[in-house]
Amino acid sequence: MSWSLEPDEPYPATRTSGSEQAPLTGTRGGRHRSLLRLDLVTPCALLAVLTLLTGCPIAENYSDETGPRYTGDYRVPGTGSTAAPSSLTVVTLNLSFAEHVTEAIASLSTAPLSGADVIMMQEMDAPAVERIAQELGMTYVYYPASVAVDGDDFGNAVLSRWPITADRKIHLPHDDPYHQQHRIAVVATVEVAGTPVQMVSAHTATPIVGLGGRLDQAETIIDGIDATGPLQIIAGDFNTSDPGSQGQTVKLFSKRGYQWASEGVGDTVDSVIGGLPLDYVFSRGVTPLERGVDRRDAGSDHHPVWVRFAWPP
Repeated sequence: MSWSLEPDEPYPATRTSGSEQAPLTGTRGGRHRSLLRLDLVTPCALLAVLTLLTGCPIAENYSDETGPRYTGDYRVPGTGSTAAPSSLTVVTLNLSFAEHVTEAIASLSTAPLSGADVIMMQEMDAPAVERIAQELGMTYVYYPASVAVDGDDFGNAVLSRWPITADRKIHLPHDDPYHQQHRIAVVATVEVAGTPVQMVSAHTATPIVGLGGRLDQAETIIDGIDATGPLQIIAGDFNTSDPGSQGQTVKLFSKRGYQWASEGVGDTVDSVIGGLPLDYVFSRGVTPLERGVDRRDAGSDHHPVWVRFAWPP
C-alpha cells in the first residue's frame, strides 16, 4: 500500500525506491562526472557502504511470524471477577528501553493508573514485562521486534487482568533506513467477562521513515485486525513529532471508523525541544468516558496515557 498526503499537508511523504533513483552527479572544474551509480550497486553492498560511512550498526530483527514470544499469568487464582465490569480502563506507556522498571511499577500502582484492566507497553524486553506483570498480578504476552542498541530485546507487550485467549504480532513495513530496525504491533484478544476485545500495542517508526511510511504502518495495523470483531482498541507510540503528522494520523483512523479516544490529553513526552504528543488511544465499538495523562515520573520520557471506557459496550 502507499499513502499520499492531503493537498493541504505542508510536509509531503518521502518515498524512495532503488529502481527509481537517478545517479548522483556533480561538477568540478566545469567537467560533469558521476559520483555514484546507485543502479549498479546491489542493495547489500549499498547497505554495507552506508554502515561504514555513517557508523550506524545494522539492527538484528526478528522476522519470524510467530516469535520470539513470551507469555505468563500472574493473576491470583480466585481473585478475578467474571462479572461484567462497570467500565474498562486502558493504559499505554512507552517505557524507553525498559530501563526504569521500578518507577514504572510505582506509577502503574497509583491512581489513576492503578487497577487498569489492560496496559499496552512499548520499548520493552522480556524480563521487564514479566516483572511488571508479576508485581501487578496480570497476565501478559510480549513479542520483541528487534535487538536494541543496548543489546536487549525491543518490542511491545499487552498486560491484562482479563484472560488473553489469542495473540500474534503484525509486521510493519518501512524499516529504519539507517539501522534497518523493524517495527511491529502486538495483538491480544482479551476476554472481558466473556466478550472478546482486540487490544493492540503499537509502536510506529520515528520520522526518519517519513510521514507516508508511518501512515502505511498505521494502516497495516488497522488492516491486520479489520475482520477480527467489532470491539477494538489500538494504543501506543505513533511518533507524531513532525508538523502535520498528528492531524494526518487522526484523519486516517477516523476514515477507518475509529474514535480518537485520548483526544485532548495534550503532550505525552518531555523532550529537549519541549512537549510532544506522541502517544494515542484509538477505539472502535467502545465509548470513552474519561481520559488523561499521568505526568508524574513513570521511569520514561513518555507519560502514561489512560482512557476509561463504558462497559458493557
